[in-house]
Order: sequence, then C-alpha cells, then structure tokens
Amino acid sequence: MPKLDASSVPATEIDVLDQTSERLPAGALRVALETLSLHLRGGEDMFVLTEKSTLTPSEAAGLLGISRTHLYKVLDSGALAHHVVGSRDRRISATDLVEYRGRMFAAQKRVAESVARADDFDDLTLDEFE
Repeated sequence: MPKLDASSVPATEIDVLDQTSERLPAGALRVALETLSLHLRGGEDMFVLTEKSTLTPSEAAGLLGISRTHLYKVLDSGALAHHVVGSRDRRISATDLVEYRGRMFAAQKRVAESVARADDFDDLTLDEFE
C-alpha cells in the first residue's frame, strides 16, 4: 500500500498541486487533488488505494485504528469480508474495508446520538426535582 509521507513533500510541490487543481474544471479529480493538498498541508500522511487494492490485516487494522487482534475477531465474525491467500494468510479488499469503515462510523454516530438523547433526558429529569 503506497504511503505518501507529508513530511517528505515540500511546500513548493503542494503549491504546484494547488495551482494544477485550480486549472481543472469542477469535478471529482479537482476535489481529489484539493483534498490531497489540504491533508498534506495539515501534515497528514496519505495512502493511495484503488478499488482493486488488497490489504494485509496489519495494514487494514492500521487504517481502521484498531489492533490487529481485534481485526482478526472482526474477520472471524464475518463483519468484514476477506479471502485467504495460501494456506492461512488473509487479505482484505480496499472496497470491503471502506464499506466496513462506513458501517463502523454510522454505528458510532448512532451510539453517540443515543447517549446525547439520554443525557438530555437526564437533564430534564433532574430539572423536575429542583
């Protein structure tokens, strides 16, 4: 999985990237280049994945921000599709990883909203006792 270290990209190259994206018509490529520029300026490393990219469990766990051990539990549960290479090595497609990540963020959002509603209810209940 190719990694672009933000620290290895000089500001002058990011300026050229900005100038190039400004010359493009509005569209997906322009948005992609603007996003790349924004994250590099912010000091964030970038990974380049295609729909056909496959990742090792270590790479997938790193992108999800979870331990490799937890990722294996997710794979074993069937929540994230994978295929076996050789006799036991596993690989995860980038498409499946992005889909799982979206489901994970949606679930986290639902939990956060539920907690916020519970806090609002607690505040209302406490107000009645004052």
